[in-house]
Amino acid sequence: MTLIYAQQARGFTKDFSINDTDGNDITPGANDKLRISIGRVGETAELSFTSDAATANGSVITKGVTNRMRLDASDLALIDPGTYTMIIDYYDNADAQEWKTVSRQVFVLEET
Repeated sequence: MTLIYAQQARGFTKDFSINDTDGNDITPGANDKLRISIGRVGETAELSFTSDAATANGSVITKGVTNRMRLDASDLALIDPGTYTMIIDYYDNADAQEWKTVSRQVFVLEET
């Protein structure tokens, strides 16, 4: 688990990898998907989007050997400052075709 700091109304980019249970890197295939959700347990996510399409404001996930999450300043401006959980889910099209949580991070959004 990682502690991620971002600032409200400022863009944020983070590269990340996905590992299997043995610690080997997994590269998502063309039909696989990634999803990022930022919110609090038991509540509707403040921000949630997939690698299929960027948000209306431009937050996006780029898949590859190294995956990149880009949170747009306009999306972060809509979230109240505070501490949240960021969940990264992986949809492996070849393996049971279901979403699997591959990472859970602490996400702190600071006021600018």
